[in-house]
Amino acid sequence: MTAVHKALTRLQRKLERAELEHLRRHAAELAEKLEEAERRIQIAEDRAHNAECFGEMWHGLAMELQEAELQRDPSARIGLTKEGELVRVHA
Repeated sequence: MTAVHKALTRLQRKLERAELEHLRRHAAELAEKLEEAERRIQIAEDRAHNAECFGEMWHGLAMELQEAELQRDPSARIGLTKEGELVRVHA
C-alpha cells in the first residue's frame, strides 16, 4: 500500500466518522422535535376533550333550563343572544 493510498484511506475513515457523528446529532435533534410535537399534540387533544365536555355540559344545562321554562309556561320560547346568553323570548 502506498503512502498516498494510506493517506486516502485515513481521510476516508475520518470523513465517515464525521458523517456518522453528524447523522447521530441530526437524529437526536429530530427525536427532540418529535417529542415536542407529541407533547403539543397531547395538549391539543386534552384541550379538545375539555372543550367537548364543557360543550356537553352547557348543552345539558340549556336543555334543563328550556324544559323547566316549558313546564312553567308551555308557550315559553327560549332564545340565544349573540353573546351566548339564554333568554326567554316573548312573542
